[in-house]
Amino acid sequence: MFYNDAKNKAIEQLKAREKDYKELGQHANDYALRLYDTRKSAVMAIDRIETYVNTLAHSPKEFAKEIADTKVNIREFSEAIHIEKQNASDKIKGAGFTASGVATGGAIASLGPTAAMAVATTFGTASTGTAIASLSGAAATNAALAWLGGGALAAGGGGMTAGSAFLAMAGPVGWALAGVSILGGSAFVIHKNKEAAKKANDASWTLIKLIAALKPKLRELICLYDETSKLKSTLKVDTMINLYPKDYLAFDDSQKKALAALINNVRSMGVLINKRIS
Repeated sequence: MFYNDAKNKAIEQLKAREKDYKELGQHANDYALRLYDTRKSAVMAIDRIETYVNTLAHSPKEFAKEIADTKVNIREFSEAIHIEKQNASDKIKGAGFTASGVATGGAIASLGPTAAMAVATTFGTASTGTAIASLSGAAATNAALAWLGGGALAAGGGGMTAGSAFLAMAGPVGWALAGVSILGGSAFVIHKNKEAAKKANDASWTLIKLIAALKPKLRELICLYDETSKLKSTLKVDTMINLYPKDYLAFDDSQKKALAALINNVRSMGVLINKRIS
């Protein structure tokens, strides 16, 4: 049949591009989750350091201020953790995708609260242009509803379409992370051969451009994760708690330098926690 071979070849190429794109998205998802977990662990470490500094006799006031300022600066991330915990036990009704691959209903909910927050705090801004995690109260609830699929989490109604909100937030990353059949190679089977071949080739070209856009994001994400993990390993206070004097005035020079370095690392971690990939 005329154009049948071209149609079949174009559809197979499209399926291959979709596979490549989803694999990239899965890598991004994995690293976003790793980064999110590392950042959460860092927040806990900062809390522990704050407790130590506040209970250390004659601790320099600037140390406590540095930590307090860092905690203020990372409040958006802390709010995301709070929203994740709030919604982790909620049951969300799943949904499907349209033939064109557009998310419907709670399709994004398959990611779950943790993955949604991981993506939000790595790539995310709300569709309004406001950082999602910076929202509070009803706005935060509605944003969370949008991230997690809406409907089943409704606490006053989100009114935001889960798919569009998520995709606006994460762009092509969101499409890949959600495992969406973005352009649906099988959808072209019903078209006439020449038309199907053209549509599939156009769709493949679109995916090629999306892959090209996603690859540098993934590289940046991996670098950010590695940098954050390395710095997180320095946020240790056990030796100071167990072996250092309980009074800062009794510290020797090396101990004072070690505590000052720890405070500097807390400040640096605050910067990394706030870093987003655009």
